[in-house]
Amino acid sequence: MKYKFTTLMLLITVCLVSGCGFHLRGTAQLPPALQTLSLASTDGNSDILRELRRSLVASGVNVLDAPQGNTYALAIGAEDSSERVLSVNSNARAGEYELTMSVPFQLRSGGTTVIGPETLVIEKVYLADPNSAVAKAEERELMEEEMRRELVSLILRRLQSASL
Repeated sequence: MKYKFTTLMLLITVCLVSGCGFHLRGTAQLPPALQTLSLASTDGNSDILRELRRSLVASGVNVLDAPQGNTYALAIGAEDSSERVLSVNSNARAGEYELTMSVPFQLRSGGTTVIGPETLVIEKVYLADPNSAVAKAEERELMEEEMRRELVSLILRRLQSASL
């Protein structure tokens, strides 16, 4: 009896979740016109370009290195990141840092610009530990990776909302 109740509850939960339009993060439902897309960058080996390519492939997009025919071309500019001291502690050392990351992009079709050029910006604040410089450096690296994923997510959402 308990097995049947558990199975029934699981089935109801699955139906509710699928009925509300839930889908896993990281996969984007791009318009059919963007199912084949060429991807170019001023820095062909940038971290954000690799993350964007991975996300597009995970979303089922055929990613080309060069435009072919009437395919859309997504151009990604150079990633820019900066750090500034936001506050100081009682020892006159940095207490908080603000990390800013930006990336320009545009979507083109032939000679027509469809989206952009736009620059997306993400800002994060993190606390400094004056006793552990290694921990600060590792935290900054983790935040930069997270910020790249957020920028890629913003680009994908922008592509989803494009009127083609």
